[in-house]
Amino acid sequence: MTLRIKTTRIDFDAAADGGYVYGQIIRRVRLPVYVELGIEQEYIPSPQDNPMTEYKFFRDCNVYVAKTEEQLDAEDYILEHLGVAVVIYC
Repeated sequence: MTLRIKTTRIDFDAAADGGYVYGQIIRRVRLPVYVELGIEQEYIPSPQDNPMTEYKFFRDCNVYVAKTEEQLDAEDYILEHLGVAVVIYC
């Protein structure tokens, strides 16, 4: 499973092995997430990718999902995905 996480430009530029980012999973609703990044690897573009968007790929990440920003800050998560692949983009 690979999760796609929308981040800010600042978080995207700072993203590195073993670091972390805050962002959003966008489904029918936007859910805030905290991601502990694993190991960065080369991103292989997908045909659905927007050419105006930048992407990075990380393996072995831990993703923590909350319903609101306040719950994310309080570490009141509704879902945890451990050891997953993540594509961050901005």
